[in-house]
Amino acid sequence: MNILITNDDGYSAPGIRALAQRLAGENSVVVVAPKEERSGYSHMVNFFGGITYERIDMPDGIETYAVDGSPADCVIFAVKHLFAESKFDVVLSGINSVLNIGSDIIYSGTFGAAQEGTFHRIPSVAVSLRTRGTREYAFAADFIARNLEGLIGYAVENVTVSVNIPCVRKEDIAGVRVAPITYRPYDEKYFCVKNDDGKDVYFVDGHAQKNYEYDKDGDCALCAQGYITVTPMQLLGTDYKTLEAMRGAEFAL
Repeated sequence: MNILITNDDGYSAPGIRALAQRLAGENSVVVVAPKEERSGYSHMVNFFGGITYERIDMPDGIETYAVDGSPADCVIFAVKHLFAESKFDVVLSGINSVLNIGSDIIYSGTFGAAQEGTFHRIPSVAVSLRTRGTREYAFAADFIARNLEGLIGYAVENVTVSVNIPCVRKEDIAGVRVAPITYRPYDEKYFCVKNDDGKDVYFVDGHAQKNYEYDKDGDCALCAQGYITVTPMQLLGTDYKTLEAMRGAEFAL
């Protein structure tokens, strides 16, 4: 297969290199990823700021491009410019160094990049791993490689598949479950520091609520139990049930 790999941790991050190396032996693989970490960029694209890029000679020999832009920028740039004359069979985003479970997914640059692939009608999968600070990506990369055809079979029109792997070692995995994303509330507060110009700069410090009771069949609860979760996500998120309920609504002008 002709595979485009991207991420939000940067082109040299261990997760993206492990995934690219695992897939390169049996597939045509190119990496087009941010020059620097772009976590939390969601589906942002640089419509007005412009981007730059350079080809990077990596020790693993995999064709790699570093883009000074968002994760979604990387996918658009690869599809519409760098490889405009080619056709990708799949877009893979990851392997991210933390999970993108529950409502965290709305902030995820990893998932945003995969959704951009879906937008271009390319089967796309986002992959996230709870590394707990380790550099152990071999199992996660192998899991994706062995299940790739099955995963992209569900990445149909307007659907992006999100995979969350809660442990770095196979022996710690309880199994694989298909699961919906669930609401994941945070306790957040802002703290202030002075910049070099003496201006107040505010940073957010947030942690998932410890005592929140998650849906037992949702991705948050299942990942906490050691299950890999696989979730199909709609690109165009119309709520058709509510849409039908609103058909007779009247609105004042």
